[in-house]
Amino acid sequence: MPKNQKKNIKVREKIYSPYYDYSLILIFSVFIILLTSFKITGDDDVFWHLSTGRYILETGTVPSQDVFGFVTSGMEWMPFEWGWDILTYLIYKASGYTGLSIFRTLIFLLIFFIYFSIYKKFKIPLSISFIVLTILAFGIMDRLTPRPHIISLLFFVLLLYIIIQYKYFNRENSKILFWIPVIFLFWANMHMGIIAGIFLFGIWLFSEFVIYLNPTAFSSKDIPAFKKPELTRIALIFFASVLIMLINPNFFDTYIYAYEHTKMKMLETINEWRSPFDDKFGGGFVSNIYKFFLFSGILVLYYSFKKKDLFAALVFIGFAAYSIRAVRFTVDYNIIVSVFITISIGFIISNLKDGKLKELFSINPIPKVILSAILLFCIINLPNNKLYLEHLEYYRISGFGINSDFIPTQMFDFMKQNNIQEIGERPLNHFGTGGFLIWNFPGKKNFIDSRNLNDSIFNEYSTIIGKSPGFEKKINDYNFDYAMYLAPDLVRAPQEMEQTAISYLSKSPDWNLVFWDDKSFLWVKNDPKFKSISDNFTYKYLTPYNF
Repeated sequence: MPKNQKKNIKVREKIYSPYYDYSLILIFSVFIILLTSFKITGDDDVFWHLSTGRYILETGTVPSQDVFGFVTSGMEWMPFEWGWDILTYLIYKASGYTGLSIFRTLIFLLIFFIYFSIYKKFKIPLSISFIVLTILAFGIMDRLTPRPHIISLLFFVLLLYIIIQYKYFNRENSKILFWIPVIFLFWANMHMGIIAGIFLFGIWLFSEFVIYLNPTAFSSKDIPAFKKPELTRIALIFFASVLIMLINPNFFDTYIYAYEHTKMKMLETINEWRSPFDDKFGGGFVSNIYKFFLFSGILVLYYSFKKKDLFAALVFIGFAAYSIRAVRFTVDYNIIVSVFITISIGFIISNLKDGKLKELFSINPIPKVILSAILLFCIINLPNNKLYLEHLEYYRISGFGINSDFIPTQMFDFMKQNNIQEIGERPLNHFGTGGFLIWNFPGKKNFIDSRNLNDSIFNEYSTIIGKSPGFEKKINDYNFDYAMYLAPDLVRAPQEMEQTAISYLSKSPDWNLVFWDDKSFLWVKNDPKFKSISDNFTYKYLTPYNF
């Protein structure tokens, strides 16, 4: 061996130390644990999912009609996420909100561990792997809440792992493919992200079929075309997975029902259904990370062209088109395509002619030390919320349980103490409290929540809350006997008191304000059944308008 080569090897051995790798892995793991440990804030869906799980276990049936709304009672309702609802209710029953948070953390630790395993197989430099994973962690912050979509994120990554393992590394182990229908069986009863999952699987099958028809153009020695028996096996497993999607309480109707909900006009008013290029999201770091990953797709196309990897290119193109439809789909894109972006970056670095630059990312500890320092900064500033509130300007509170500064726990405690939910039967509840109401008061019904929405009930609600023409008549027609309103931004935006039904309910002689704080209001109807509560708690002189 030449002296210069021996010298270079010794220098590399001196520079490289596995302790930098171990430290970075440990620090990143702690970062993910803290990043996914935060209180439930403004996420009313969590509570109706728990309520649904409790109802199914107590009755032994998955409902097909609405059982939680007094206006929508008896209307068609398919809780297609019933598997998640049961699972999370059982976790809550055993370990409370802390258990739910830990479960959520374990899911994301598993997701990032699978990513790490994939990148190791492709021999991606550790520094590159964790730089992209760190960016990804911030890019999915909007979807870290303990709701059923996170199980879809896990299933996306599991599906990718199986495809990548079989396609790129071990075609002898065809048994791994038989796990795919198992994943789809659970997926079909937990979240509608399964549609994107079968889309991903379909892209793989389609790409392999094209490669099989034209191996010269779309395959190489490194990534050869599948033989006919292998392609047939993939196709059979794909069609088996499609059939398994029908194994749910409502079979094909589940997907028709879910699709019809995506056509509601009221979705235009919900942020997560807006375009990711809406001006509303222009300056947010989460939106900018999505755009960074979106435009990084050019690296995937370059890699695909050089390696003749049609699958990677089609995944990028397919999920880029999928993601621009709505903000809620951007995280799916980030989760799926970031894998191929990282692989592409690793490929580009491995083919660099500049040895020093290649060495910087492969064995030089400097990038790992810098990233470790950044992650340590985040770790220090997560428990005290400085990372969220000061550095990211993102409202989130670290810890476990419910964020009582946002969710009206004090108002609900007052209701329990005075048995208001038993005296009243027809609440006018704020949209953001419908799930919390049915969760706190089993057997009681709400006016509205985000569970079984339709344009009709949402328009009625919007007319009443926004004091649109005719709202007083609607209040009388629905015969509400108590009303609650959630306004967590009231201190910063007091004009909400005049713009909404707060002003009407507070000033009308037909209603008595019996509880209010900085974020919530509770009124009872001026009715004999509430006489004791009205006599004891009505604010006659001190009100939100003169205090």
